[in-house]
Amino acid sequence: MLNIKILFATDIIEKYGDIAGYLRQNGFSDITVATHGDEVIRHLNEHVPDFVILDVNLPVLDGFQLCRIMKSAVYKNCINIPVVLLSGTYQTYLTSQLARSVGAYGILYAPVAMEDLLNLINHKFYPEKVPTGKVGFLQYPAKVMVTTQDADTVRILEHSMRLEGYEILAVPDIKKILHVLKIERPQIIFLSSDMMAEDDPYILRQIRETIPEAIVVVIANRGAEVMVIKWMKAGADDYIFQPFDEMAVAGVCNRAVKKYHVNRLEKYLKEVDLKLHSVIEGMVDGIILLDTQGKITLINRAGREMTRHLDVRMADDGSILGFNNLEIEEICNEIFVKKQQYVSYEIRTKETEEKYFVVVISPLHGVGGEKTDIVIVLREVTREYQLQHQVVKTERLFAVSNLIAGAAHELNNPLAGIQLCTDLVLNEPSISEKAKKYLNRIQKETDQIQSVIKSLLTLTGNYTLSKEQINVNDILEEIIEQKSNQFEYANITIFKFLDEKLPAVFVDKKQIRRVFLDVIENACASMGEIKNEKCLTIRTEWESEKVRIVMSDTGPGIPREYLTRIFEPFFTAKNIKHSKGTGLGLSIAQSIVQQHNGRIYAESESGSGATFVIELPANKHS
Repeated sequence: MLNIKILFATDIIEKYGDIAGYLRQNGFSDITVATHGDEVIRHLNEHVPDFVILDVNLPVLDGFQLCRIMKSAVYKNCINIPVVLLSGTYQTYLTSQLARSVGAYGILYAPVAMEDLLNLINHKFYPEKVPTGKVGFLQYPAKVMVTTQDADTVRILEHSMRLEGYEILAVPDIKKILHVLKIERPQIIFLSSDMMAEDDPYILRQIRETIPEAIVVVIANRGAEVMVIKWMKAGADDYIFQPFDEMAVAGVCNRAVKKYHVNRLEKYLKEVDLKLHSVIEGMVDGIILLDTQGKITLINRAGREMTRHLDVRMADDGSILGFNNLEIEEICNEIFVKKQQYVSYEIRTKETEEKYFVVVISPLHGVGGEKTDIVIVLREVTREYQLQHQVVKTERLFAVSNLIAGAAHELNNPLAGIQLCTDLVLNEPSISEKAKKYLNRIQKETDQIQSVIKSLLTLTGNYTLSKEQINVNDILEEIIEQKSNQFEYANITIFKFLDEKLPAVFVDKKQIRRVFLDVIENACASMGEIKNEKCLTIRTEWESEKVRIVMSDTGPGIPREYLTRIFEPFFTAKNIKHSKGTGLGLSIAQSIVQQHNGRIYAESESGSGATFVIELPANKHS
C-alpha cells in the first residue's frame, strides 16, 4: 500500500467527527493536522502532501482561499494535489459552484459521511475500491429524474448517466411526479411524451411552477417533431428522440447541466436584486446614484421624499447641477480628481418648515476598482438638531434662572428700602412740590423695576401661583373694557365670539390676565402702521376638557420661519417693523401657560395676519 501523506485542516478537531482516526483505521496513517490558514501554508512549503482536506471556516485563510492559492502559479508543486472541502455552515448550490471555481476535488457537507470521504481518497489512489459513479456524485452531485412508463428507456438512461456520476430517480407513476419533485428537487428531468396529453401539457406546467430552474428534457419517438415543438413552446428546454445511444444522452445531460447552472445563477441574481431593491427602498436614509454626467440612475423612496425639501437645480438634459449650496461639478472634482474617499456636507432648508440634512457623497467602484458613479446618502437630522437646540436652551435657561433668582433677592432688599424712604419723605408736610415730583418719579421707576423682576421670576418658574376658579370670558371682558379708549384711538375694531357655556378654569387670575394682555397688545402693535382695516377677533370655545382662547389680527403676519422662535427668550425679529421690546413678553406668556399645564402657539403667514391660540385645562384642580 502506498504511503499517502494527507493534510487535514480544521479549526476544531472534532467538528466533523474523528476524521483522522477513521482514515488511520482504513490504512492512511500519515496524517498531519493543522488548525488555521497560516499553518497550512507552512506545511505546504515544508512538506508537500498527496491529499488535502480543508475546513471552509478556517481562521486567517479559509478553505476556499487556501484552495485557490494551491491551484495558482505561486504553488506549482500543489496544482495537481486533490483538495476536498468540508462545510458545516454553507450548504447551497452557490457553495458547490464556488468549490468548483477554486479547483476543489469535491465538497462534503456536515454531518460528513466518513465513507464518502474515504471513497474520494480511494478514487485518487485506489480507484478499483470505489463503486462505479460514486465519486462523480460525491464531487458535484446532480440529480436526474426519469419519468416514463417504459422500463427499457429507464434502463438505458440509468446505465448512460450513472457512468457520468449522476444520481438517478425513476418515477413511472404520473401521480407521484409532483410529490417526488418537492422532496428530491432534481436538477434535470427527463419527461416522456407518454406522460403528457397532446393538447394540454399540464404536468409540464406543474414542473415549471414547482422548480422553475430545473431543466426539462422531453423524450419522444421519431416522427413526433410537431408535438416536440409544441412542448418546447410550453416550457420544455430540450428533447431527445428514441432510440438513443450513450453519446446522445451524455450530450443532452451536459447541455442540461450547463443550462441549469445558468438558470440557478439567474434566479440567484434576481433574488439578490430584489433583496437589494427592498433594502434600499426600505432605508430611512435617502440614496441617490448619479453617473459622472450628473444624471440620476437610482433613487429610493426616502431620497424622493427628501429632495422635495431641497433646492435641486437641473440642466436641460435632465442632469443635476446641484442642490442648495452644493455643486455637483465641485463634488466630482473632490472625488475623481483629488481622490477623496468621501465628502460630507450639512444642508439647512428654509421653506415652509426648517429642516436639517447631513449629506455624505462617495464614489461607486466598478468591477476593476475604477470610480464610476457617485452615491449620495441623505440623512434628515432635524430632530437631532431640535433636541440639541433644546438642550442648549434648557442649559441657558437654567443658568439664567439661577442668576435671576440671586439678582432678584439682592435687588428687592434695596428697592424695598428705597420705596420705604420715599414714602416717609413724601409724608413730610414741609416738602416742596418740586421734590414731590422727583420722589413720585422715583416711586414709579422702582415699581417698574419690581415689575421687571417679577416678570423674570415668572419666566424662570421661580414664582408661586395663586390659583382660583375663574371664567376666562370675564378676564377678556375686563381687558377689552380697560383698553376700549386705546382701541378707539388706534381705530381697531374688536369682534368678540365668547362661548357663554364655557367651563371654568383653575388658574392664577393675575398671571393669565397678563398673558391675554400681552397677546392683545402685540396684536395692536402689529396693526399700528397698516393702512387696511384693523380688526382684532377674540373667540373662546371648548372641547372635552380643554378651553381654547383664539386671538386673530389683520396685521402683516409672522414669517413661517419665526413661528417656533418667537417664544424663545430675548428673540426679536429685527426685520419685522412692528417688532419691539426686549423679546421676553411671549417667553413669559409661554412659561405662565405651561405652568398651568396648557399650551400657546401661533399660526400665521407673512402678509396674512397672525392668530395666537391659548389652550388651558378645564375643571382641573391642582
